[in-house]
Amino acid sequence: MRRQRLWECFLYEHLKIEWTKIYELACSLEHATAPEVTEALAVFLGNPKTCPRGNPIPATDGSFTPLEGVPLSTIQTGKTVDVLAVNATATDVLKYLYERDILPGRKLKLVEAAPLQGPLTLQVNGKEVALGLAMAEFIVVKVS
Repeated sequence: MRRQRLWECFLYEHLKIEWTKIYELACSLEHATAPEVTEALAVFLGNPKTCPRGNPIPATDGSFTPLEGVPLSTIQTGKTVDVLAVNATATDVLKYLYERDILPGRKLKLVEAAPLQGPLTLQVNGKEVALGLAMAEFIVVKVS
């Protein structure tokens, strides 16, 4: 996990690879990365604490501080939240979220939750966005 998330940082910040593609590319790179390369990469990057998707990067010993957030799917209507992380790994899901500006660091307001497991209506940067409950499970948020 450490190698993979460090590679995500490198790909996104230094090679300017699209946010929606970095997870998949980093997964390929992590398998061919020696421990000394991992640590050199961490130093080169300034020992980041989170990857571009907002998830914590474990220390060398594997420990990390878990995010203090909850899935977006558990938030009550009317609440404004800060997006802490996106736990999705599928490129199509990441692309969907990216195109709707549902990214770590963004503020969202839950406008409506449709009944019977219906979609959530969110306000994101002044626009309304629909998001299914299954996809909302991937988004870790904290009430503002």
